[in-house]
Amino acid sequence: MSNPAISFVIQKLTNLLIEEAVLLFRVRDQVNWVLVELKRMQCFLKDADSRQRKGDELAKNWVREVRDVAFDAEDVIDTYLLKVEHLRQKKGLLVFVKRYSCFSSELKARHKIGAKINRIKTKIQDISDSRARYGILNIGESEEARIDFIDENLQARRNLSPYLSDDTTVIGFHHDMEVLLNQLTDVRNLRRSVLSIVGMGGLGKTTLAKKIYSNDMIKRHFDVCVWMTISQVYRVTDLLKIIISRVVGLRRDELEGLDESGLKEKLLNSLNGRRYLIVMDDVWDKNFWTRIKGAFPNDVNGSRVLITTRVIEVASFADPITIPYELSFLPEDRSWELFLLKAFPTRLDSHVSCPEELEDIGRQLVKRCEGLPLALVVLGGLLSRKDPDPAVWSEVADRMDWNSTHDGQECLKILALSYCDLPHHYLKSCFLYLAAFPEDSEILTSKLIKLWAVEGFIPERERQTVEEIGWGYLDELVQRCMVQVVKVRDYDKSVKKIRIHDVLHEFCIAEAREVGLINASSTYSAMTVAQVTSRRLALQNYRSSDWCFTGLKLRTLLLFNSSVPITNPLVLHGLKLLRVIDLEGAGSVVNLPKEIERMIHLRYMGLRNCTSLLRLPPTVGNLCSLRVLDVRNTGIVKLPEEVCNIQTLRIINMEWFCLLPSNICNLNYLQILKHACAAGGWVERCSREMINLQVLGISALASSQLPTLCHLLGNLTHLISLKVQRTSLLSSSIITTLSSNRQFRKLELHGMLHKLPDHHLFPQNLSKLTLRASMFEDDPMPVLEKLRNLIVLRLMKGTYAGKEMVCSAGGFPRLRVLEISCLEYLECWRIEDCSMANLFYLSISVCKKLSMLPEGLGRASSLQELKLSRMPQDFNARAREGGEDWHKISHLPSITIY
Repeated sequence: MSNPAISFVIQKLTNLLIEEAVLLFRVRDQVNWVLVELKRMQCFLKDADSRQRKGDELAKNWVREVRDVAFDAEDVIDTYLLKVEHLRQKKGLLVFVKRYSCFSSELKARHKIGAKINRIKTKIQDISDSRARYGILNIGESEEARIDFIDENLQARRNLSPYLSDDTTVIGFHHDMEVLLNQLTDVRNLRRSVLSIVGMGGLGKTTLAKKIYSNDMIKRHFDVCVWMTISQVYRVTDLLKIIISRVVGLRRDELEGLDESGLKEKLLNSLNGRRYLIVMDDVWDKNFWTRIKGAFPNDVNGSRVLITTRVIEVASFADPITIPYELSFLPEDRSWELFLLKAFPTRLDSHVSCPEELEDIGRQLVKRCEGLPLALVVLGGLLSRKDPDPAVWSEVADRMDWNSTHDGQECLKILALSYCDLPHHYLKSCFLYLAAFPEDSEILTSKLIKLWAVEGFIPERERQTVEEIGWGYLDELVQRCMVQVVKVRDYDKSVKKIRIHDVLHEFCIAEAREVGLINASSTYSAMTVAQVTSRRLALQNYRSSDWCFTGLKLRTLLLFNSSVPITNPLVLHGLKLLRVIDLEGAGSVVNLPKEIERMIHLRYMGLRNCTSLLRLPPTVGNLCSLRVLDVRNTGIVKLPEEVCNIQTLRIINMEWFCLLPSNICNLNYLQILKHACAAGGWVERCSREMINLQVLGISALASSQLPTLCHLLGNLTHLISLKVQRTSLLSSSIITTLSSNRQFRKLELHGMLHKLPDHHLFPQNLSKLTLRASMFEDDPMPVLEKLRNLIVLRLMKGTYAGKEMVCSAGGFPRLRVLEISCLEYLECWRIEDCSMANLFYLSISVCKKLSMLPEGLGRASSLQELKLSRMPQDFNARAREGGEDWHKISHLPSITIY
């Protein structure tokens, strides 16, 4: 299988020969020669990769030499294009071409580039000769010819296999759950106890703890429940702020003035007299509990702390009295059951059994996992993507290293096997890119797919957008159990957040560094510049005042909650070839360095949560390749006019108070514009422009701008989603204008609307609707319940000023998610028979005059989850077991009241 880093360079050179034909006109033949030779070498990489995994150092060195020469070629060509583009910006392309062919200075520059490429050609020839000496073979056609076919199969398969909940991984832990639940809720033990689940990575500690945490017995027994992930890198003050925000409901920025002792005192006061359960997941530091326990009162009321850890010493230090609960490996029968659930996910609705012809080889494979749940899950996920054929399964068995060392490495071998089985280098690159994200972090999939796209990890197809292919890749990783789904969207069950298991993350970091795709560094694994071997660098929770990137030929720089002196001229010196820079959370950034204006290859600029950043320099307009600009949660109040020069921009994410340039309509290819302030005249100018917009978020709209906005919306035939917020007065014409748009799916309106239009004047395929501050005097349900394709409905604060709300029989035929919040006048709600026949999730919060749950809820057979939040005590008492409304909801699998 091709090395992902090398394959990426080859693809990039291929694209350059097509897209930059004019700029490469004098060196095109030389670049093409390099490309042909690298592609020829690529045919031998599969054999070299296989041999280096078996410990062949010669093959390993050969792969490294190929990667280095590919990187050298990339450097030479990118530097050349940088110089050409710089001259083109100064003089114009035609003037430059004429000057280039006539003057000796340009001829000298071309000669210099040619000499560098000749040196690369010599290196390539030497590497090619050494391949024959090492005996590296061509063992198959290049994978590039198969990628289109494979991607089509991935897309076809993604609808056949459902997402598997992590609940399936709890198989074999029912006894463990029972024991721990009894210890946590034991009324005879009133002291504040610290219980610990201990075991090696991959045993299922976190999954078991999550299942316990969400158990109804736990929710009823404790007044306060909080889940925290700690990991190897943590800050006590950050953890305290998160816990306080979840206990008290304050935002973290409201706690900025408090130091550690002040935070501890606040949390102590907040928890006093309340029985709490705090889950601390993935603790590594044995002194952790000693450092934080002063924030948790010991009121002798049965409060508990539950810790998961790989280190037995952590458990002993936390509570010497309580014996740590050590997880065991799964027995053979449970291992087989878990494996089958993952290997045959489409059979979940019936009894899961293995075809007779596969059972012998299947049991051999399961035996190799030695009862480790993570290994079983990943192996099952791998086989779920293959034909259920004995020959295919035997091939997988043959590829496994059967010389077991019994030292915990067996799981890593299975992970390596699953990684190697990924169908092509694009998907491999997408997986290894997860090494960039900090351990245990919840990764927002929308951001991840944008990064994949700008990195070039997603190929372009005629019949699909890059984003659609990216979602397909994500689904494939989920189905193979190589990533875990943390959160899905209520309305369509698409994946919103993922995480990667600690053991897989460790494998990912090591493999990404080995193949030269990305280097990840944190405070506990700091590296020097000399140790950075790839074109991408991710600094996680990094604190340094002297880091300098001089000498690195980076294409990507990612910072995660890190403090690096970006504004120091020496820090970014030489990084003119960057394609991606993401400074998210680097709060110390006040100004962008001048060096950024020369980064003409930059495609992605992420500045989210750089709260001290107040402006973008006008020279940002020089970034002629920029596709994504994210300035959310910064201090930037206006984008410079020069942004309108960047014709490549596809996505702009900003704060609602940030002003747009008046000529933003020049960006004809813009697809996503979020949280744009309506002031500044751009709405009026763009009434016939930006016709490619798919997602629009707009705020602070004046009533005089409503006709112009409607005119703009009428021209946005590709629009899928519209969010209008922080606007005092709205018009139903916003809705009716969209009625003819069959692509439109999602609408959110925040402002006074008074009256809804008739249901037939809504967009026909509207699936998600959120209303806030509408101040309807008439019940909105008679109109909304007739929207045949509505799946998610959220009626938020101030939507309805009436006392009674009625959902009629047959209404809301496809509704799955309903959220009602802060309807302060609502007293009575009725649900008639056969209304909301497909409702799955219902949330009611802060409706202080609502006296009871609607009667019809007892007949909502599809309802699975009910959440009641900050409702009156009398209301909650009726909804609890034994209360007057209990009969309406006792059949529900999940009920949360808090």
